[in-house]
Amino acid sequence: MRKLCLTLSLLAALGLAGPAARAQPQPTKRQQEGLATFARLYGYVRYFHPSDEAAATDWNSLAILGSERVLAARTDAELQATLLGLFRPLAPTLQLVPAGKSYTFKKEAITPPRLAGYQPISWQYEGYGQAGTYGPYYSRRLHRPVPAPIAPLNVSRSGTVVKWLDATAYQGLPFRYVAAVRNTQPNQATGALFAGISLEKRGTGFREDMSDRPILYGQWADYTISGRIDQQANGLYVGVQLLGDGELQVDRLRVEVQDSGRWKTVFATGFEGDSTGRYPRSLEAQEDKAQDKANGYTYLVQEGKAAEGHKYLAMTSKYQPPKATHPAKSEVEAPPLFAHQAAIGEVVQEDIGSNLRCVLPLALYGTKTATYPAADPAAGRQLREALARVARTEYTGATRAVRLADVIITWNIFQHFYPYFAVSHSDWPAALPEYLRAAYPEQSGYEFGQVLRRLVARLHDGHGYFQYAGPRPRTQQLPLKWEWVQGKLAITQVLGDSLPVRRGDVVTAINGENPREFFEQAEQFISAATPGFLNYLAAEETRTGPANSVLRVQVQHATGTTRNLVLHYSLNGQSFPTKKASLEPYRQLSPGVFYVNLDQLPMEKITPHLAELAQAKAIICDLRGYPGSKELLSHLLTRPDTATHWMRVPRYIYPDQKQLVGYRYEGWSMQPKKPHLAARIVFITDGRAVSFAESVLGLVKGYHLATIVGQPTACTNGDVNPFVLPGRYTIYWTGIEVRRLNGQPHHGVGVLPDVPMERTLEGVRAGRDELLEKAIEVATEHP
Repeated sequence: MRKLCLTLSLLAALGLAGPAARAQPQPTKRQQEGLATFARLYGYVRYFHPSDEAAATDWNSLAILGSERVLAARTDAELQATLLGLFRPLAPTLQLVPAGKSYTFKKEAITPPRLAGYQPISWQYEGYGQAGTYGPYYSRRLHRPVPAPIAPLNVSRSGTVVKWLDATAYQGLPFRYVAAVRNTQPNQATGALFAGISLEKRGTGFREDMSDRPILYGQWADYTISGRIDQQANGLYVGVQLLGDGELQVDRLRVEVQDSGRWKTVFATGFEGDSTGRYPRSLEAQEDKAQDKANGYTYLVQEGKAAEGHKYLAMTSKYQPPKATHPAKSEVEAPPLFAHQAAIGEVVQEDIGSNLRCVLPLALYGTKTATYPAADPAAGRQLREALARVARTEYTGATRAVRLADVIITWNIFQHFYPYFAVSHSDWPAALPEYLRAAYPEQSGYEFGQVLRRLVARLHDGHGYFQYAGPRPRTQQLPLKWEWVQGKLAITQVLGDSLPVRRGDVVTAINGENPREFFEQAEQFISAATPGFLNYLAAEETRTGPANSVLRVQVQHATGTTRNLVLHYSLNGQSFPTKKASLEPYRQLSPGVFYVNLDQLPMEKITPHLAELAQAKAIICDLRGYPGSKELLSHLLTRPDTATHWMRVPRYIYPDQKQLVGYRYEGWSMQPKKPHLAARIVFITDGRAVSFAESVLGLVKGYHLATIVGQPTACTNGDVNPFVLPGRYTIYWTGIEVRRLNGQPHHGVGVLPDVPMERTLEGVRAGRDELLEKAIEVATEHP
């Protein structure tokens, strides 16, 4: 799921708008052209030059270092010398020659005097295969070991320690939770305190997890969470979370409540009484909690330089990758991914700007220990020392070189590996100078995150989104939901009786402007393949804003009367009630007609009903969301699924996606299963159905397994392939091309319904599920 961020209009309203809204210095024409030249050369060397020196380089640090040095180049000649100084230690046969003239590369320059013991070495990619990852994306440097897998790129793993306290005696009282924490490793994991209230009648009350102010690399410091214990509280839990791989040191935990104007300590520990090398008994007596083997975390009391006293709790994680399964074990020479490979003498020869042409070998000879020719060792040592100095510094998006580096890295990954440029109509070459300019002015790490969001939005990729793990404004949500219905922004849900509006009221103005104009400001940050999915995402996005800020809206009732309202961004995401489903996930609608919600029911909960469904006259499958399984399709098939080419992983050996050498084709190869469901089948879908949901619907459509009722899907499919940038940014995008079963494009087209159906204002006001009504009509109509 996407993470909601602030819209530009809301930031501007609070004076928090990014650099585009303020007068800021811009790079000179020389600097801008030099940065773009460096960027293009960076991508060629990083991803396609196969030397051992290049493969061993810290490329994130080189992007930062290179951005700093290139900015200082005053002429083309100085730029050329700077680029050679950066890249010759990695690619000693790199040539930078005058632009516009073809250069004859002599392969003798890269051929050793005797070839005994040498093998040709070059890169192969199936999608953007990051170092050591296991599918569906792979990279190989032929005749070289497979590198060990890197840590998961989305920072989803976390380790926690928790202390639970009985809160019944403190109901209604203010509390504060304080702990000293030190994050010991730059550019790795983040930390956070968290606190929450459990209620007597189930559910949760107060919750806070410091998501807007993560604990980054630095020295010991005190962090605090404050709140009020709910009236129905029976428990208060407090703890510390380590997100990702690294180490947090924790000391001096304290929980206090305020009673009669005085603060009273109800729990405190500095771990001084706990045993070294064990889980702290002051938190919980269970010794087996010292290790979380499933995620690779340990929680042990250590002795050393604590915030206070001599002991602290060390929360640590070092990712242990799963055993390699494809296509070779780690540290074993990599077999080719496919037959095509760059030949000795093939080069990338492209004009890269600044009156320079890059001439770079795509294949080299190498022994088992070194590629030929070797780079100058002194120059290599100097470059490694400079890169090590960069790596020892905490990366932050508030630093210009980091911002420029992030644009350069992101632009290159998509330039060489994004599979949908042919159908997305993105002018990607133009994005490079534009976003280098946007990254140049002074700005915070959060503000630069909005620049990256706009860059990703240029892909028109429904999977394209962004996460920032640094400090950012706290956000909350509006106490209502809205969406576009019959071309108007309609309120579709309201939190209780908190607002004098009703379901189906139309928003006619937001902050004095047309709602469509307000949405357009948010849409520049949203990556989507179609206007329909863009509308859906923007409707969610605009519900989120700076905590306790306001929107001024004008609302028109069904009677035609209007009302001006002030809406407050005041809800936590979990506070908004889930709309009660109009139907149970599985139920009989009428004799012989059944309803199955594939978004809510996993296959194991459908299986007990298969015998009953096999006797049904009609089955309505609701897929307005994300299904938990594709297995139900096996009970609809009458013959084996032989469509094996609709998922296509591109194969690359050349840059800029030129001369694509083919695809690795995949499909599901599903087999019919008993019982066969021979009823009339109807699927309901809408613009929210994306990715795996579209795969399921694609097979339904391709094999004519059902009648599809509703709206076109989100038109984006394929496995996401996240990568992490300096400054704690994570970019998500689609790295595989998915087509319809008949080979026609899917991206930007989607799965089209057989029976189109849109919601109406009348239906929204009446609380009707019009798509379900149409599905019932289709399911029960006479043949």
